[in-house]
Amino acid sequence: MKQAFITLDSEIANAYLGAPIAQRKQLDYIVNSWLKNIFYRKESSKKKLFETMAEIGREAKANGLTPEILDHLLKEIKQERKNAKN
Repeated sequence: MKQAFITLDSEIANAYLGAPIAQRKQLDYIVNSWLKNIFYRKESSKKKLFETMAEIGREAKANGLTPEILDHLLKEIKQERKNAKN
């Protein structure tokens, strides 16, 4: 793998950087798969999006990202956004 840098919303960047390494690796894998599908599939945008989402879901499940972990991550992000606004 090769590192590339992208600009993220500061709250998302902080949540990602503050996540445990195991979760960051899972997220790296998901984002890598998502970008691969966006750049290399030759289908309509809507179809590509839904296929990419389904594939990410399958791969996330296969790599141990459970709905509970995802829910926890989303709640953390929501709380950080709430805290940042106050």
